[in-house]
Amino acid sequence: MTRAEGTPIVRTLLFDVLGTVVDERGSLASECAAALAIAEVGAGQAELLAAAWHRHMDGKLAQVIAGVAPWQPRDVLGRESLHEAAAELGLADLPATVLDDLALAGQRLRAWPDAAEGLRILSGRYAVVALSNATLAELTGMSAVNGLAWHCVLSAALTRAYKPDPVVYQMALDLLQLNPEQTLFVAAHPWDLRAAASQGMRTAYISRLDEGTPSAGDQFDLYATDLAGLAAAITGGVAPASP
Repeated sequence: MTRAEGTPIVRTLLFDVLGTVVDERGSLASECAAALAIAEVGAGQAELLAAAWHRHMDGKLAQVIAGVAPWQPRDVLGRESLHEAAAELGLADLPATVLDDLALAGQRLRAWPDAAEGLRILSGRYAVVALSNATLAELTGMSAVNGLAWHCVLSAALTRAYKPDPVVYQMALDLLQLNPEQTLFVAAHPWDLRAAASQGMRTAYISRLDEGTPSAGDQFDLYATDLAGLAAAITGGVAPASP
């Protein structure tokens, strides 16, 4: 990473995971298709079920973040959202075994194609840490499935809050004794990066399909199309230009 004279060297990379390292939307759509195929339900329903599941989940998370609903682990909210989505689409009579397995899809999310290799490269030079709204069970499962080379995995559940609550970012800084100026937060979500920047961290935006686009007023430290581009930028390659 090129830096102005006097700018602290980055020592730790904190990564958002859902949407940034793993393709949550695509993975859940595939999981829904597989589950409905087992239940011998029309394939056309899978896309609708995945979309409704996302919508219910986003609504529940928004209520918790706004303080109008009590905190619950993300996998609990996900299971509730799945059942609500299934009922909405007239799929409430799906076999319990199918719904139970589908509810665990968060532990099997598929990494973006560049993610495992990008993390492997970066982990050889920096401390590489996951900081996610996903539960520890979900993070453990998806990391094992995809061979993700983390040095540490932190869940927002440790704070009984969700990003972008400042306590989540501060928890990572405190637990790992990090200097925020030497910490680069990496995410595909501009809202996540803004919250990390408010805690003094440096920021890197990774472009992922349907995960958010920076606004005209956003000024992140790095922009990249994938983790390979990020790795090149901060390990001595040519830094990607700001969009």
